[in-house]
Order: sequence, then C-alpha cells, then structure tokens
Amino acid sequence: MMKRCTPEQVGFSSERLQRVEAMTQRYVDEGKLAGLVTLVARQGSVVQFDKYGVQDLETGDLMALDSIFRIYSMTKPITTVALMMLYEQGLFQLRDPVSQFIPAFAATKVWAGEGQLVDPAREITIYDLLTHTAGLSYGGYEETGSPVDKLYDEADLESAEIDNEEMVRRIANLPLLYHPGQKWFYSVATDVLGRLVEVISGLPLDVFFEEKILGPLGMEDTAFSVPGNKMNRFTVMYGPTEDGNLEILDAPTTGDWARQPCLLAGGHGLVGTTADYLRFCQMLLDGGELDG
Repeated sequence: MMKRCTPEQVGFSSERLQRVEAMTQRYVDEGKLAGLVTLVARQGSVVQFDKYGVQDLETGDLMALDSIFRIYSMTKPITTVALMMLYEQGLFQLRDPVSQFIPAFAATKVWAGEGQLVDPAREITIYDLLTHTAGLSYGGYEETGSPVDKLYDEADLESAEIDNEEMVRRIANLPLLYHPGQKWFYSVATDVLGRLVEVISGLPLDVFFEEKILGPLGMEDTAFSVPGNKMNRFTVMYGPTEDGNLEILDAPTTGDWARQPCLLAGGHGLVGTTADYLRFCQMLLDGGELDG
C-alpha cells in the first residue's frame, strides 16, 4: 500500500472528505449497495481509504479493505498498456492494419442496410481498436436499429468454452456497424487488443500481464480468476431487482471467476483489489514508473 498523509498535506479538506463517507454509508443503509470500498489519493499519497457494509449479505461477512472485486472494463487500461509496451519495442505501428496480425479481419464486411454487406472504405487499424472507432459493437445496443447487434448476441462471444483466438475469429466474421474511422462506438475492440498482445508477444494474455505489469507493480490480487485461498475475500456481486431489493448476479464459488477461464478477456476479464488498482493508476500518473 502507498504511503498515507493527512488530507490537508496535499490540499484536501478533511471535513469535506467526510462527505464521501457519509454518502457511501447512506447507500449501504438504504440497501442500494451491499458494501463498497472508497479510496482517494493525491500526489502519491492516500488521504482516504475506508470500507462500508458487507461483501456477502447472506453470511454477513464484512467488507474489507482488501476485498476482491470484478473490475470489468477497468481491465481495458491494463490491456492497452500491455499493447503499448509492445509498441515501444517497435513491434508494430499504430496505423498497421489489424489483418497484418489477425488475417481474418482482411475479409470483414460492413453492414450497409437491407441485408447488404460491402467492403470497408479501408481496413481496421490498431489505432481504430485503441480509440473504439473500428466499427465493432458489443451487442445489445437496440438503439442502433441494426441487426448487427443481434448477430453479436448470437455469436456467443462470452462462451466459457472458447479462447481469445476463437472469440476474435467470431468477431472478425461479424459485419461492422460502421466503416473504420467513421464513428466512435464502444465495443469489443479492447478484447481484440488482448488477442493482439498474444499474437505479437507470443505469450498468453495472463502470462504477459503477470510478467510485465501485475508482477512488477506488486498487484498480487489482480488476475483472471480467484484462487481458493483468496475466495474468502471475493465479494458477491449484486444487482437491483424491480422491487428495489438486491439479487445475486455472480457468486464467488460458483460464478465466472471461480476457475481459470479459457477466455482471457482483455476488455473486462480481471478481478482485483482497490489497493492493487491504485498502484496501476499511480504508475500511469508517474509516467510508467512506480517505486523505482
């Protein structure tokens, strides 16, 4: 854990930071959240770090400062750093077509309406993936009015039986919503970046993460699954019901992170602790360095 100091030493108000604690405790008391951890840091020092509520409503196990959470899309910055480390080694250029490394994307088409598929105005580049302008989707976006999102849902990209190579092959076979570079659209792009890390480095994504990022940064609780000896710190994930209560969406011992997955999702696959992620963020703020 990074050093701590008083809020006033780095320009914060102790009194106003207490509002964070009051607000989060109110969310727990009102049943909006089972529990949570808050952390505020500035200039390399932690000024607020606290826990509230429980990590399991059924057992009453209290939330802890080192409770493990599913970090979902906060996996994306870690995947992006991994890829940019390879960029720094001169192993690719940002404007390189993705098909140079994943040939299946050379045949990807664009949905042009009324069942028509056309060639893209240009190929998807690595830069397009990094900026969510590749024309990919996540599926489930009903507001687009496009059948492409339904095709994403039917492709079963989250299947526990597939690996990154198969997931990306399925993505490349789906039509694009837009021509590359035409529009920003939040998508599976960073999952494709995760596969690019594997192809360019020759390492599985979890191995690259551990050897190049998580291990060196001391992020000991960040991984694609939770081992048995840490399961007592893994939170139950809840979501709201229509009547305002909380229901279990993912349970620690039977859910998606109870075993090492085949699919190492670079866009959403990691779990970790608040303190772990602070170390990653501080490394970014320090220009790529932490603790020397």
